[in-house]
Amino acid sequence: MPENKIELKSIKELFGKHFYIPSYQRGYRWEEQQILDLLNDILEFQKKVNSRKIGVGEFYCMQPLIVTRKRTVDKWEVVDGQQRLTSILILLSYLSTKGDYGIPPDLFSIEYETREKEDCSSKEFLQDITSTTEIIKSNVDFYRMSDAFLTIKKWFEENKPTIGKFVDTLISYEPNEKGDDEANNIRFIWYPINSNNDTDEKPNVTFAKYNQGKIDLTNAELIKAIFYLTDSDKDKKKHQIKIGYEWDDIENTLRKTGFWRFINPPKLYQNHIEFIFDLVATKYESNIQFKIKKENRLRAFYIFNELITKNTKIYDDSKFNNTRDFLWDEIKTYYRTFVEWYSSKDEENKYTYFHLIGFLLQVGGVENSIENIKKLAETNSKPQFIEKLKEKIKSHFGKVDFNEIGYDDNKDKAKNILLLFNVIVTKNSGFVKFSFDRISCWSLEHIHAQQSEELTKEKDKRQLLEDQKQDSFICKHKGLLDEITALLAQSEIDQHRFVNLQQEIFDLSSDAGSTIHSIKNLALLTPSDNSSLNNAPFHRKRDKIKELDEKGSFIPICTKNVFLKYYSKNVEQNLKWDKKDMDSYLVEMKTILNDYLIINDDGTGK
Repeated sequence: MPENKIELKSIKELFGKHFYIPSYQRGYRWEEQQILDLLNDILEFQKKVNSRKIGVGEFYCMQPLIVTRKRTVDKWEVVDGQQRLTSILILLSYLSTKGDYGIPPDLFSIEYETREKEDCSSKEFLQDITSTTEIIKSNVDFYRMSDAFLTIKKWFEENKPTIGKFVDTLISYEPNEKGDDEANNIRFIWYPINSNNDTDEKPNVTFAKYNQGKIDLTNAELIKAIFYLTDSDKDKKKHQIKIGYEWDDIENTLRKTGFWRFINPPKLYQNHIEFIFDLVATKYESNIQFKIKKENRLRAFYIFNELITKNTKIYDDSKFNNTRDFLWDEIKTYYRTFVEWYSSKDEENKYTYFHLIGFLLQVGGVENSIENIKKLAETNSKPQFIEKLKEKIKSHFGKVDFNEIGYDDNKDKAKNILLLFNVIVTKNSGFVKFSFDRISCWSLEHIHAQQSEELTKEKDKRQLLEDQKQDSFICKHKGLLDEITALLAQSEIDQHRFVNLQQEIFDLSSDAGSTIHSIKNLALLTPSDNSSLNNAPFHRKRDKIKELDEKGSFIPICTKNVFLKYYSKNVEQNLKWDKKDMDSYLVEMKTILNDYLIINDDGTGK
């Protein structure tokens, strides 16, 4: 059998081998739950074997053990799969202490390349792990290994499985007239990486054949195995290290909350790099000979594997030796593109790409997909690209009549326009980025509450009346001015008359019936912050907004500005949000968004 043949190996076939984990890989990191999952899966499989609920030859399939031959005989460098391999060794070590069940004294050895000077090597520590009575804290590898051993010990003491049957399931064959291949046991997918690619069975066929109904393989694990392959034995080590570092760099960056929320993937991924795999696989799917359902969990792997094993010519650039190298370069290109969008500034030193692309990805839609945006970037100069992004935003909203957008009408449109307003104001500052990672959804907050509680403190009521007495709008209404003067003359202002007066002023100044739900009386908050404001009057909301901001809540910049009356002109009072404030707010909104919306203005500018 060729040395690089993908095959199945029982645990028994690993005995006597020596495995080496290089330092460029992470150490042993399995935690309690992963150990318990493994033990429970094996026990469940053992019970099925004993109850004959599975057929002859069915087995429990571990995920791939990707290895490459070291110089010495039977010494293998583990490229991927060291977590499961180490866990199985610790499990066998524990079982060897429970009696004579056919477990040999010479199992297999694992050596993690030393990362720091220790009293003993990882190989020696694992060989002596049965003496563990407490968690060892000298380094993180030993910590996890000792914790795994104690977890295994506790599980066996609590579950009390039949040791002999458990060991048989792990390592023993059940020979019959058809041979050992018909045994019910535990097996690894053995994936050796060598210089000659003379495998006569395609990896996707092998993986699909032996993984039916077993532990799920992830796209990341399978695709990683493909890209670790190389045609040059001489450069194999260098190639694997290079891929490993690049892979980790991409995965680590994608796992940063701000970056991940910016690109806004449509679903959850166990390995974030799979998002890019999906994009690249979709791009070249038309070049394979069979159809794969979009919901197929291993869709990206099947596409990559088909293209790579057939070396399908999907590139023109002579710098690539094969399709595998080209596809890996494509993955890196997507990654670099996203990093550029996230990090670079335009000629005016502003994060324009981040804000415009981030907004489009948040509001979503097929036309605003990350793939379509990437195509725009590839086919336009940078200034043209920015203009195309603005056109996409205009297209998303269509013609905008601010008089027809509010809490009751086009509510989602109101949220998205206010989101755009905040995003562009943040962009224009040139100093910071909008915090897409701080929100998952938005709520519309009435600046002047629909059923607002009114002022009750004597000092606040008198201050507001004094301010209103100077208001040019109120001065034109003698009846209002007379009532204000009469209330101020009282030793204690009558609350009922005060409330009625404020409602009359608001109705006259703002046409409350149509304005209360207008976009010019709305701001964005997260739902939790919105609910904490209730129907408080304007000045109390302002104080609450300041308090939430100090406690670390994400208050969008325009919402802060509204309650500080930043957009209002010639501010005469700070206790109420009136018609002049609303109109000034709307004028600012239209001015800021003029380059991003097709505004159907009524000619008043309000």
